[in-house]
Amino acid sequence: EYSTLLIKLGFRQGMSCPNVFYHPERRICCSVHGDDFASSGPADALDWFERAVGENYEITIGPRLGPAPQDAKEGRALNRVIRWRPDGVEYEADPRQAERLIADCGLEGANPVGTPGVRASFKEVENDEALPQRLHTAFRSASARGNYLSADRVDCQFACKEVCRYMASPTTESWKALKRLARFLAGVPRLVYVYRLQEIGALDVYTDTDWAGCPKTRKSTSGGCVMMGSHTVKHWSSTQASVSLSSGEAEFNGVIRGAGHGLGFQALLRDFGVDIPLRVWTDSSAAVGICSRQGLGKLRHLDTHTLWIQQAVRSGRVDLRKVLGSENPADLLTKHSLTKEKLAELVELHNCRYLDGRAESAPQVKKGGSERLTMAQADKDLNELAEDGTAWMPHLSLTTEELDRRFPTLVAPDEELLNDDDHCAQDTVLQHGFTLAKKIAEDMVATGRTRHDPLGRVEDRVDSAAEDPCGQDSSCANGSRARTPPLRTPGQVERAYPFPARQDSCWAGRRCADSAAGDPWAGRACVPVPCEAGPMLGRHQNALRRD
Repeated sequence: EYSTLLIKLGFRQGMSCPNVFYHPERRICCSVHGDDFASSGPADALDWFERAVGENYEITIGPRLGPAPQDAKEGRALNRVIRWRPDGVEYEADPRQAERLIADCGLEGANPVGTPGVRASFKEVENDEALPQRLHTAFRSASARGNYLSADRVDCQFACKEVCRYMASPTTESWKALKRLARFLAGVPRLVYVYRLQEIGALDVYTDTDWAGCPKTRKSTSGGCVMMGSHTVKHWSSTQASVSLSSGEAEFNGVIRGAGHGLGFQALLRDFGVDIPLRVWTDSSAAVGICSRQGLGKLRHLDTHTLWIQQAVRSGRVDLRKVLGSENPADLLTKHSLTKEKLAELVELHNCRYLDGRAESAPQVKKGGSERLTMAQADKDLNELAEDGTAWMPHLSLTTEELDRRFPTLVAPDEELLNDDDHCAQDTVLQHGFTLAKKIAEDMVATGRTRHDPLGRVEDRVDSAAEDPCGQDSSCANGSRARTPPLRTPGQVERAYPFPARQDSCWAGRRCADSAAGDPWAGRACVPVPCEAGPMLGRHQNALRRD
């Protein structure tokens, strides 16, 4: 309905964008967003326009910015802050978005960081895990706020794009990336676009591409910005839909995207009565070569619908030029590997500057209780993501299901070599040790722990059937029989069981070396160890000594 009224008033509706209007006689430019009208033009022409619209609708007139003393110097349009300056206009994002994002992440007053993001290593990508389902809403809410803010923050648009790639399936690494973005915004909450008075002769579009920059999918990122002289009027950062097989192919796709944005913006300016040529800049010689030739050449895997750029270059609709990579402002929109100094340099190329404080006309953040789960509250369930390295215990911080998932029970391998139950059952020394341990435990229950036998018992003895301890009727593999001496003191146990230096040797016929010390068992055969039990002796040696 409003378009009919504006056409009756003498406006010309845009061909490329139907919600923009231009009055050639009164030189009024008007953009309509819903029921919000934003117009610019001479003061007397705007007075006429306000009266004409007020006769047909109930309207609320906002502040009018201008150089006159009665004009306002600061106002809001769609909650964006716009300031009038003697040398031009300043524009900045709605500050509430950054403030709410920082508050949702629980990072108010936190130490800031110099860059909005860092490139994830291959190990971090490999060990990345999915967030619990109950935290998805908190992550998506904060990510969407960052995405809305990125349209007015060229310095963090790439970081916001990378975070939003995980909105369908949030992970722990994307959670960390979002918190780092909030820390960066805490250090530089305001980015102001400066639009000084100037004269231009062309529309410039800068493009850049990070080939296979995603370590997980190996997809490339295209970024670019539309410049009117020194004014940044549009910027973007997007992941390419397909995997490029070469850097030249990736850069070629980036040029196509930039040329499309440039032609669209050129058509929009034409709707406002401004007709200027288009220049597209890239730092890739391969992309310049592909756009300058005719046909696919060796790149036959590319779709033919992308070759319109070749005809546009040949016809002169697009003026394609080469720019140095170090001087390309679109480099800010394609990668994380930027230092704080390089970031500030690229921000300055976009004719932007950082400010402290808060704009006077900026809307205030509403304070009040809310039942929705924020990242700050959800962070209590993710102690493993604490950036300060605080120690935590899994059994106290995780539920039973999460504990079993993150720390599964270790299952021993079913290997025959590890199954020695049959071998232990044939080990006479081990079985006798079990018998002694059982008797000691029974005596401890009856009389308590003591060094000497309080009941004066003597262990059962197995008399030797032959003078030779290695006789044929013995139970050992080498013909020896086991003898069980009375165990009354630890010293007697040591003298009765002198363990050999080598575990695999047969010492069935060894005599005690303490015969001169008055040992009652001096000169008699010590307890023999079967040869096949040699490898098992080391495992049970300490247990027998304790017994």
